[in-house]
Amino acid sequence: MIRLTTEDGVPTCVAELGNRVAVYLDNDSLIHLARDGTGLQPRFVSAIRHRGSLLFSFTNAIEVSGPQGDTAAAVWSFLDAIGSCWLPLALSPWEVADRESAGAGPQSAVSENFIRAYFQERAYELSPEGSLVLNLSADSFFRLSAVVNWAQQDRAGIQQRSAAIDEALRDRIRNEQRAYEADPAALDVSLPPVAFDPLRPGTFALIHLLRILVREARAYQFAPHDGLDLCHAVLGAAYARIATLDRQWKRRIGQIPGPNQLAEVYYRPEVADLVARLEALVAG
Repeated sequence: MIRLTTEDGVPTCVAELGNRVAVYLDNDSLIHLARDGTGLQPRFVSAIRHRGSLLFSFTNAIEVSGPQGDTAAAVWSFLDAIGSCWLPLALSPWEVADRESAGAGPQSAVSENFIRAYFQERAYELSPEGSLVLNLSADSFFRLSAVVNWAQQDRAGIQQRSAAIDEALRDRIRNEQRAYEADPAALDVSLPPVAFDPLRPGTFALIHLLRILVREARAYQFAPHDGLDLCHAVLGAAYARIATLDRQWKRRIGQIPGPNQLAEVYYRPEVADLVARLEALVAG
């Protein structure tokens, strides 16, 4: 979760998981929970606020801004109910893998740039040029609807970076596929399988998902936004305890060899099971 602190007398913030249960929601499941009228939403929020943290990224912020009308209001209300019990998730699993290699540990997946830039903008919004006393209540200061609104300012830049990730992944898979079809053993040279390392879970998930995509490349047509979906799948599976992804990515995570400590993955029709599992985990 996010907590406020001071460094040399200057207000700042720290994003850390601690002993809380990390949860990743794909946007379909997030919107589904926001609109839920069966009691799942308050149960989810209560469990998160008790001892959970929602992993939330720039791309989540952009993608959940699409709904209009009553759906938008429901999403905004749901996000704000989370309070400060969320973590800013990095966008690129390749950058996370680099940070893991450098020894950043559990903080590898946290986007320090995200939280630093947001803190500065939010502080200025609430107190232009320091003209007002800041309300540093974490729940108020770090409410997620304000994060979504803030992220919209860089919507074009985020979409541009997302498109670049898509293109890079498409090129990588195409090149790997050609080599694999010529000689299946080539995959073990260019993308050798690795054993699970709790200090490098993102690296493990990334390598094995890339291997799966190469092997599936002839049967599965690469689609727009698959690069972003890979990012969500890698980081959600590697750094959450439980997560929702779409059916295809859930299937792929299930194909990653064990033993490993990747997330328990659900998909939207299983959201009720995810909420029940979350309640059990935070109570433990």
